This record gives sequence, structure tokens and C-alpha cells, in this order.
Amino acid sequence: MAKYAVHTKWSWPDGVPSAETMQEWHREHRSNTKAEDIIWFKIDENTHQSVIIYSSEADAKEENARRQEMRKQTIEETGHSMVEETMGPILSIMSEA
Repeated sequence: MAKYAVHTKWSWPDGVPSAETMQEWHREHRSNTKAEDIIWFKIDENTHQSVIIYSSEADAKEENARRQEMRKQTIEETGHSMVEETMGPILSIMSEA
């Protein structure tokens, strides 16, 4: 399997944005990414995590600089911060088994 995942954890000092706000962001940026899917989920009132699925490590790496620039911009706008980031090749996806 050649797919690749990027996992992040974020802290929001003023609370995680609403699901509607996050969904709107996805609608606005869908055409600007090579990601197959981006999933955001709420951990608690001030923390969310995300998983970005790419069809390949090459796509993930190619998009990395743009992703970092976008993060910089949105962090300046909202004050949220990244707690951690991990990435690696996907070993298995249940829906594709």
C-alpha cells in the first residue's frame, strides 16, 4: 500500500472551532490539496486532532511546504498551536481490505 498519513494534534486557547467552521474550511480548501481526505476530530474543548490521507508519500512531501505556509498563516490568525505531528506510510485501511 502506497498511501501516506499525516497526523497532528492542536491546542486552541479559546476553544476548538465549531464543526460548521471546520467544515467550511474544508470546502474552501478541497481544490487546493492533493490529500485524498482530511479528518478532524475533537478531543476536548481546547484540543483537536487531524489525519490527512495522501495517495503517496511523494504527494505528502510535495505538499508539505504549502501546508506549512498555510499553517503559519492560520496560526497567526487564530492563536492555536500544534502540539505534535507524526507521519508515515499506511499499513492497512479497513474499508479497502
